[in-house]
Amino acid sequence: MSKPQLRKISENPRAALQPARAKSVASSSAAVDEMRLLSLAESVGNMGHWYWDLETGEITWSDQVFRIFGLSPDIFTPTLAKFVEYVHPDDQGAVSAQIKKIIAKRTPFEFDMRIVRPGGAVRHIIARGQPERTEGGSAIAMIGVCTDVTDAFAALRSIQDQNEMLDLAAELAHLGHWVWSADERSLSYCSDELARIHEMTPVVFQGRFSDPRNISHAVAAKDRAHYRANVERGLAEGTPYEIEYEIETRFATSKHVREIGQPILDRNGKLTRFVATVQDVTDVRQRELLLEAAMRALESQTEALKRSENKFRDMVEGSIQGILVLRGSAIVFANQAMATMLGLSAPEEVTALADFSKLLPRGGDSHAGERMLDSIVGKLGRFALTTIERKSIWIDAIGRHIEWEGASAFLVTVIEVTDRHYAEEALKQKTAELEELNLQKDKLFSIIAHDLKGPFNSVLGFAGLLAAKAPTMPPEKTTEYANLVYESATSVHDLLDNLLAWASVQMRDVTLRTTSVDLKNVVDASLFPLRAMAAEKGVEIVNTVAGIRVIADENMIRIVIRNLISNGIKFTNSNGRVQVAAELVPVRGAAYDRVVEITVSDTGVGMTPEFAANLFNTGRKASQIGTRGERGTGLGLFLCRDIISRHGGSLTVDSAPGRGTAFRFTLPADVAE
Repeated sequence: MSKPQLRKISENPRAALQPARAKSVASSSAAVDEMRLLSLAESVGNMGHWYWDLETGEITWSDQVFRIFGLSPDIFTPTLAKFVEYVHPDDQGAVSAQIKKIIAKRTPFEFDMRIVRPGGAVRHIIARGQPERTEGGSAIAMIGVCTDVTDAFAALRSIQDQNEMLDLAAELAHLGHWVWSADERSLSYCSDELARIHEMTPVVFQGRFSDPRNISHAVAAKDRAHYRANVERGLAEGTPYEIEYEIETRFATSKHVREIGQPILDRNGKLTRFVATVQDVTDVRQRELLLEAAMRALESQTEALKRSENKFRDMVEGSIQGILVLRGSAIVFANQAMATMLGLSAPEEVTALADFSKLLPRGGDSHAGERMLDSIVGKLGRFALTTIERKSIWIDAIGRHIEWEGASAFLVTVIEVTDRHYAEEALKQKTAELEELNLQKDKLFSIIAHDLKGPFNSVLGFAGLLAAKAPTMPPEKTTEYANLVYESATSVHDLLDNLLAWASVQMRDVTLRTTSVDLKNVVDASLFPLRAMAAEKGVEIVNTVAGIRVIADENMIRIVIRNLISNGIKFTNSNGRVQVAAELVPVRGAAYDRVVEITVSDTGVGMTPEFAANLFNTGRKASQIGTRGERGTGLGLFLCRDIISRHGGSLTVDSAPGRGTAFRFTLPADVAE
């Protein structure tokens, strides 16, 4: 029996027909067509055929076998040794052993292997063969096919991988499955996970629940009817469902299960299978219940927080105290009272200022705000703020560190105390003035006591001498003692006169009986009791005041002018002069547009600057002897300054030794409009 000429036929069908010249032309044409169809079929099926002569060892491949191996029939002649060389190194041992068995037994065979093409590509092939026998039954050759199953194996592995991934995903998600077959009218499949959910093996589960409706026996009584109704409707009508229920396992374990049923229909819409996916959601359900309880608690807490927040907001917004919340120097919250305090209409305008330092008075250093905030932590402090209109206000503030919207902040509570502050400052000033006044009074009384005691001792002493020795005393001596008694009595009289005037001022306190007064008449009235003393001493008194009116307490002003003229006479030599003058002086920033400046000047002995500086200091007695030995009380100038001060004016002195003295004071002018 001759071997088939595979290579030659496939390459050149006409050549294969040359030995058979006896055949008809039609038969040759049919053979060519058959070989073409065979070649096409092999190409489509990625399959080639081969012939192996066991006697000679010659091997013949079809064109498709060469293509499978990536070889060209023009440059490669297949042999058994060369064939083995193209087998994958890992498979060469098994293939060589298989070839030996084929040679020895010459029986049909099939094996798969990998080959390596010349370019390095690995292909997976399956080789099948069977012996060609003689009429006597001896195997003389092997003929077979070689199929490239690389793509098929890859697809199969992909499917396997997908199935493995699905199984793994189902296992990780704790998903179980059962499949009901419409043909068998029973369960055809139960997954391991489903059996584990019911705490059984798959075999036991299918044996016990061959009908899915029987699974209802494991369902808790409260869910049993609902479960059975869904399953029966799904199997009968092909209706999908999704249900949740509880099961009780044979070990009395209660589980919460979620099940999704899905029908599988054929092309005609007929139900063929019904698949159910089952998941143990016991832990999930417990977490959901815990989450629901937590959410209810959170909602309750949120409502309570909202109520608390509303109460807090009502208290904050309705508070008469200003409230600021700062983060660093940034203003993050303010209430309405704070906005009103700063001259703004809404709290948002306060937060829009952004930086707290904008509320501080200008001229402070960059750390003034930090020092202020540090000083009020847990204690009250008083500070000045500046409103939007740059008006200064005073506040009492206390602060503490808080948490605000998840971050640390500083809460400042503010009360405006501008009026109280100025009242307290005025009170402090008045208190200081009263303390100073009381101190001055104490010193003044000590001076008065001393000055009264001296003249009275002189009066008593000389009067006693006169009473005891007058009959025997020379006339000139009697006259001398009488003059001394007169001078001492006059000094006491002046002192008492000023003391009574000062007491009158004090009893009237700050209330003066002011009227419109003709200043010339007041000066003339003050001069009248002093003209005799001036004439006796030879001192001229000149009143140049005319046509000027002042707003004053007339009696008080007389005391001032009389004291100042009396001092001028006392410290002026014979032929000297004491003058009273007045003029209108414009002023700014006072209650009156103009004041009257009154000057009482003399041509007397004057005084040193040091002595003049202590004239109004009650702590140091400023008194000196007149030009004829006249003694001062030290009370007159203090009294004058007090009266002028109560009229809103001031008393000053200008003097120098040998150039005389000028006392000046001011009174409100009464000027007709």
